[in-house]
Amino acid sequence: MTIAQRIAATRAACARFRAGATLGVGVLTLAAAALRAQNSWPAMHPEPIAIRILDGRRGLPLAGVHVQIVAGYDDNDLLQGSWGAEAITDDRGRAMLPDALKDFGFLAIRVVKHKLCAAHGLSPRLSLGSIRNEGLSTPDECGTLVPARQPGVLIVFAKAHAKDLRPLREPNGTMPSFAAGNPLAAPGVRPPAASTGSPPPAPTAP
Repeated sequence: MTIAQRIAATRAACARFRAGATLGVGVLTLAAAALRAQNSWPAMHPEPIAIRILDGRRGLPLAGVHVQIVAGYDDNDLLQGSWGAEAITDDRGRAMLPDALKDFGFLAIRVVKHKLCAAHGLSPRLSLGSIRNEGLSTPDECGTLVPARQPGVLIVFAKAHAKDLRPLREPNGTMPSFAAGNPLAAPGVRPPAASTGSPPPAPTAP
């Protein structure tokens, strides 16, 4: 074999090697992409999820407020706001999570023209799995309310304006108490423990 033939044979072998390597990389890339897609494919969760916006001081519902909801699989998704929805709360301060956002991993909530009672007035990253399974609430740095968790319910504490508060009333027209079992009290919220001081003396007859 002449030198020219050897050079030609070497070039052909190199070309075959490069083609095989490129094909192998392509197969590995496709396999990795398929694996990522399989692992990130959202599970279907038809269960309803309610978002309740409550005054952080008194636990009263914030009615008619504008809620912005952002969903995603990680913090970057929440920052970019690629997936989101908007809603207006009803008289009980409630808005339902749209079906299109139920299968993501996390939520962030913003109440337009209101600061949240969480740190820095911003929504933390909220796990949809936790909301779905046992219920969740944002921190309440506006007061001392202790939320009772309820599966499928997210409680968001915010700073209220006077126009937002439409307090529910008992059938006799009185304001509702937070007594256990009272269906008209703000659901999912317990007030702080009452003071253990001595009761005031009873008034004397005139």
